[in-house]
Amino acid sequence: MARTILVIGAGVAGLAAAWSARRRGARVTVISAAVGETALAGGAVDDVPWEQLERAARLLGSDLPAGDLAPAARQFAAELGLWDVPQATGVRLATVAGRIRPARGRDRALLDLGSLRRTRVLIPRAARASWDADALAEALTDEPFARARGLRFLPVDAPVLRFDDERQIADGDLAARHDDPARLSWLLERLRQALEGAGGAGAILLGPWLGARAPRAEALAARLGVPVGEALIGAGSPAGLRFEAARDALLAAIGAPRRHGRVRAVVGGHGGTGEPGEGVAVHVDGEDVPLAADAVILAIGGLAGGGIAYTPPERGAGPDLPARGAAPFALSIEAPVTMGDARGAFGVVSSMQGPELDVVAWPRGDRPGALEAVGVRCEGVRAAPGILAAGATIAGRARTVLDAVTTGLRAGAEA
Repeated sequence: MARTILVIGAGVAGLAAAWSARRRGARVTVISAAVGETALAGGAVDDVPWEQLERAARLLGSDLPAGDLAPAARQFAAELGLWDVPQATGVRLATVAGRIRPARGRDRALLDLGSLRRTRVLIPRAARASWDADALAEALTDEPFARARGLRFLPVDAPVLRFDDERQIADGDLAARHDDPARLSWLLERLRQALEGAGGAGAILLGPWLGARAPRAEALAARLGVPVGEALIGAGSPAGLRFEAARDALLAAIGAPRRHGRVRAVVGGHGGTGEPGEGVAVHVDGEDVPLAADAVILAIGGLAGGGIAYTPPERGAGPDLPARGAAPFALSIEAPVTMGDARGAFGVVSSMQGPELDVVAWPRGDRPGALEAVGVRCEGVRAAPGILAAGATIAGRARTVLDAVTTGLRAGAEA
């Protein structure tokens, strides 16, 4: 009989877990209440934090070779259909903060500068508060990567905004307008005119506006004959919208239904051996009968995604001190798991004096801060009998897209 798996969380870790479990014949349901942590991402597909790559490259005097993806991860990325993850090399992405940073892969709407040499990149001006083409061009041209490759960024006048309200609407709303083929064709003609007016260029860099349901940059590039793509931004990028559309399509394709609901508690099996088949119950708000499963995968994110809550003892303090000691971090749902970070499990704080966050919260050198490393303590991906974890929910894991994929695939396979 096929195993029943419940995946809690609909970000990339939960999606990878559902895909992996379905490949092994399990019945899978994904439960989520709101936007997942991946929807906040900007579209860079990292395997390790990019700052580590930059530091290592400076020490070695050259870029590091890209690590290869495992076959399952490569197949997952191919079926998702959203990312470009080159086989042997990484990519280089321009950020709206004026940096050029490495990544293992990218959302296909983002411009990859890695293949460009001794050329100009046009940046159209646009009257939007979040877009300053002149300042961005100056900062990017001064980047060490650009100087080494002979790249120059040139701000140009190009009417890429069609209506007055596009000066103020959100990036996601502007990106959604370019899902319309007619609007995309309109933009194509304006970019063609910009190329002709500038006497040609090697690429065009735009803001995060090229599609909300799917990346539209490749269609523009194919018709223009030069690479076109978005700059990388942080939280709130349309790349999150594109991921959600690709996720829903993939879940439908593999036959893994998604339920909307807020999980209140997960009750593990009672055998105590950790072996499959013990049974787990999931309690969802508003439902009287818990959902039964052979295993549950927690893919609810870390502190950034709301899967982990900061709950210092003083939060429940009365006139004097808290009624009892407590660990300062907790899972956002009730579950029989142990919280900790890369160094070990959290102990109980005996008074209102918790960890010194000004000391442990921030990264030092290669050591991540507590706010990045806090999560569920696991043996691999196993958190408790019948309960597994994936992605940023696991303590001490790198908070990157490809690490979420890797742990999600493993959790789905082991569930």
